[in-house]
Amino acid sequence: MSTEKIENEDGSTYEGETADGKPHGKGKMTYENGSVYEGEFAYGGMWGQGKQTYTDGRIYEGGFYWDTHDQPVGEGTMTYPDGRIVKGEWKNCKFVEKKRNG
Repeated sequence: MSTEKIENEDGSTYEGETADGKPHGKGKMTYENGSVYEGEFAYGGMWGQGKQTYTDGRIYEGGFYWDTHDQPVGEGTMTYPDGRIVKGEWKNCKFVEKKRNG
């Protein structure tokens, strides 16, 4: 693995570990619209644990998987600009169920 800066045709910029010229390992993707993802990548897409900061002020921390179009999946926490915090199970950036204790 190497470390590279990649400027994509869609206006996004990736900085971090790569394999075969694609994001692979830990890195940061800054999108043209200003949103930022920092975390794990595999084979060119978000894969594993990361943090997505959206342009509307939301912040999601948890699982991401490229086969769901780089959307939050699995256990995670979404923090909204108004201070609300939602923890639990996510699928395709949608809240599925609250995290249960025990």
